Amino acid sequence: MLFEYVPGGELFSYLRSAQRFSNSASRFYASEIVLALEYLHSNNIVYRDLKPENLMLTENGHMKLTDFGFAKVISDRTYTLCGTPEYLAPEIIDDQGYGTAVDWWSLGILIYEMLVGVPPFRGDSLSDIYAEVMTGRARFLRNMDLSAK
Repeated sequence: MLFEYVPGGELFSYLRSAQRFSNSASRFYASEIVLALEYLHSNNIVYRDLKPENLMLTENGHMKLTDFGFAKVISDRTYTLCGTPEYLAPEIIDDQGYGTAVDWWSLGILIYEMLVGVPPFRGDSLSDIYAEVMTGRARFLRNMDLSAK
């Protein structure tokens, strides 16, 4: 399979280098991701693996979504446990069945990570991460801009 060359590199690399992004940079990147998700969802596709490693930056700083290995055309709900643990929505973990809303959850996780530098739900094991996700309680830094919360 051949893919378009994207010279800017992964968002992951930029984020690790910068440690976190400004509100305006995070807002810009989030808006670009919203456009990609809206397009996928309008075609009944759930992406299921939104994370910094799957976002590439063009030479002009725009986003390209990559790695469609977990993407799926759905008509209603799907039940497969897949994705990256720190970005999974609770309904994926507890096997309720899910739709495109799980991508919006992952976007929220990604926005938090862009602003803080790490995902809100972390742990030493899968079960620790899943337990954190199921609480749904993210910790916000005291010095975080109120408009970002």
